[in-house]
Amino acid sequence: MNEVRQLKTFPGGYGPPFEVTDLPEPPVHLAPRKLLAILGPAVIALGGTIGGGEWLVGPSLFVKWGIALLWITTCSSTLQVFLNLEMIRYTLYAGEPITVGFMRLWPGKAFWGWFYTVIGFLERAMPGWAMGAATALAAAQLGRVPGGSDKGMVVIWTYILFTSCVVLVFLGRKMERTLEWANWLMMFVVLGGLLLLDIYVVPVSVWWEGLKGFVSFGYIPKGVDVLLLGALVGYSAYGGFGNSAITNWYRDKGYGMGQKIGYIPAAIGGKVVHVSPAGKVPMPTEKNLYSWKGWWKLVDIGQFGVFWFGAMAGMFLPGILYVGVLPRGTTLPSWGIAASSAGGLIPKMGNVGWFLALFFGFWILYSTTISNVDLVARQGTDMVWFASERVRKWAKADIRRIYYFFLAVFMVWGCLFVNIAVPLVVLAISANIANLTIAVSAILTIRLNRKFLPKEYRPSWWREAILIFNLLFFGFFFAAFVVLVMMPKILQVWTRSG
Repeated sequence: MNEVRQLKTFPGGYGPPFEVTDLPEPPVHLAPRKLLAILGPAVIALGGTIGGGEWLVGPSLFVKWGIALLWITTCSSTLQVFLNLEMIRYTLYAGEPITVGFMRLWPGKAFWGWFYTVIGFLERAMPGWAMGAATALAAAQLGRVPGGSDKGMVVIWTYILFTSCVVLVFLGRKMERTLEWANWLMMFVVLGGLLLLDIYVVPVSVWWEGLKGFVSFGYIPKGVDVLLLGALVGYSAYGGFGNSAITNWYRDKGYGMGQKIGYIPAAIGGKVVHVSPAGKVPMPTEKNLYSWKGWWKLVDIGQFGVFWFGAMAGMFLPGILYVGVLPRGTTLPSWGIAASSAGGLIPKMGNVGWFLALFFGFWILYSTTISNVDLVARQGTDMVWFASERVRKWAKADIRRIYYFFLAVFMVWGCLFVNIAVPLVVLAISANIANLTIAVSAILTIRLNRKFLPKEYRPSWWREAILIFNLLFFGFFFAAFVVLVMMPKILQVWTRSG
């Protein structure tokens, strides 16, 4: 043990060595108000969770094919919680976001850096959430659910929403804190409001049908849309690049060794914060292990008490609303899906029902857009900051320069798709790509924690087994997407060109 304590650095694989230092002590005896503050990363993740999957993809499937498909949310949310926990384990230990940790593995930082940057843009930088929120605003302007002929209006609103999200991110003193406030508001207003609305308009039989759906394991209706089914798998809970982004927010919140790394400040009103390009790790001393248990307890509360419960409620409450007010078997419109529930609420509540449908549809999708604007730029920034000393010198040790460069690239990338894409289709493709991201991340997380964490900090065997289930479950649905959706389309194009 004395030899362990005297170490100053620890080998870092395909990256610089870790500096060895003690683990900061966790906050203790938290009052309710302070506990709410410390749970910020889980709330941000929940805000990103309740979005396109819950208000667009889920309702489309539930109304058309039955709410018994909620069992997929049970499996997906539970598996993702355990994936989140094992990713956060690394961040507590090293202070680095998980994608930076992956870059320490073979075949090296260039490969994994490019892989996660490309897959992150494919999965999260397409404008499906902003377009969905824009359809709610277009519906308010038109006084009806928009259709394909109203695409121009939806596109204009999409550009406006994109811009407003960037402004909000610019103005926050600390990125994590900005997102935290926005998503606390979303959770209380949207989930609380949906609960009251469901109590008022949804029949008891639909509530019971939805609860049974959570445990109707294996139900797959004949003829179900495979693209949307895979999307429900990927975007129940957070999905893919969102899961890995959770570790960035835990770092910025100062969990574990994240306190000794730094955070990304705002461009306006923020200050220059030195962000260490390499992590710092604690040796398994008695004091460090005691602090570790305290931090892990807070992570458990956030992931099970906030993220998992919120993910389940976030899919259930909109799902029973749509099923309760719309005719079964209805195919929801792609361009006006964010306002589709209004058609069923107007006969029950008049103009109030119309307003509530638009309000919930807008805020759920807009809050998710804010999170996505941040998480793509944030992870790209952290990976480049770790990988390139030349970039750090160019930025003059100010990580904001990199972050806002990625933010600008994100905006340009998203805007390229606004005029050529349909909101629901964009989200469905993004969600299916998320299944691949989860599958790859699960196996990499096992490798990473085994390679760098001392045995005292490593997970038990059954937790690793759950990560293997992540690989199998999400990998299966991604393979189904490729074989049953993408390959026929590729062959169709090939045949026509030939």
